[in-house]
This record gives sequence, structure tokens and C-alpha cells, in this order.
Amino acid sequence: MGVALTAIDFAQRYFLRSTGSLWVAWLGIVVSWFAYTLFAVTCHRIVLLGETSVPRYGLLSWTSRETRFFGWGALLSVFCLIALVPLGILAWVVGYFADIPFKGYERYWVYLWGVPLVYGFARLAVLFPATAVGERRNTDWALATTAGNGWRIVFATILAPAIPGLALNALPYEDNFLLDFLLKLLDYAFVAIGIAALSLSFRFLSSPEESVPSA
Repeated sequence: MGVALTAIDFAQRYFLRSTGSLWVAWLGIVVSWFAYTLFAVTCHRIVLLGETSVPRYGLLSWTSRETRFFGWGALLSVFCLIALVPLGILAWVVGYFADIPFKGYERYWVYLWGVPLVYGFARLAVLFPATAVGERRNTDWALATTAGNGWRIVFATILAPAIPGLALNALPYEDNFLLDFLLKLLDYAFVAIGIAALSLSFRFLSSPEESVPSA
């Protein structure tokens, strides 16, 4: 499935460069999200239920479980987009009145508005492994389950897997199809590590009595 996701990304990039059509871009995003859903559910189930819970090459069929997983992803994305507007405006206003220059490294400070979004997403992210194993949970449960552990989840599931991928992509190298493909495939390997970390976080936080040894 990781290879399939990489191939979809490259196909989208090729057709977008050839046609410049926004419809191609949106179609690629939708196809990628469907493929990513199967990829993520496969990873969660392997970690939480064992390798026998999925076929040898991962899930290739769509069920109501994947529909709920996809729905949570879409809903959280909408929440982030809604929060993006006021946070972005606030960051711009602060930068304008504080006379912060938008050049050099100083311009990157504006991305700090994304920190609350990342934190909020991490607090709700346990809905994904819960859905992958067939549990029906809601946002209240997610917030209660992750209370006091939001930043740990951010580091374990987002920052730790993302840093190596960003470092590799920042290396100077010649534009080469095979190398680009391998780097993108490696990116999905790091994504799988983040998904596994989220699965383990869900297991620990939803069953604390089993994770903490008795005195």
C-alpha cells in the first residue's frame, strides 16, 4: 500500500504538470485519501491486533469501518480549516502591529499559529486507532483519554517521525525519478512509524490499569 500511495503521488504530480487542471489535483487528493485510509487502518490493526488481522499485502477492500475512519479524517480536516482562518488572521495582526519583518528566517514565526492546530489534532487522533479496531468513540472520549498527554502524543506521533523525513528531503540531490520515488516511499515508512506510535499511545491511554505495574 505504501508503494501504491507513492505511485498515486507521482501520477498526480505528472498529470498536474501536464494539464495544470485543478480537477486533477482534487481527484489525486481524494484517491490518495482513500488509499491512505486503507494504509493507516492496516498499520493500526497490525500493531493492535496482530499481523493475522489483515491480509498479507494489507487491506484492499472497503468496509463501513474504513468509511468511519475516512469520515473522522474529513471531519478533523474541516475543524482545522475552520480554525485556520482566525488563527492566521491573528498571526498576521500580531506581526503587523509588532512590526516583525517578513524576510529571512523571521518570516517563519508566522507558522507558530499552526501549533494549536497540531495540538488539537493530536488530542483527537486516538479516534483513528479506535475506529481501526472497530470501536465507536466520539470526540469527548478522545479529549478525556488524552488529557494531560497532548504534547507527548504530538512528539511521539508527529514530530519524531517527521523530523527524519524532513531532514532527508532537505538534502541537496539531483532531480532523479528513481531517487524521488525511493525518498517518497521512505517518507511513507516514517508515516507508518507515526501511525504505529499512535496505536501504542491509544493502547496505553485507553488501558492505563494494564500499563502501570501494581505496587
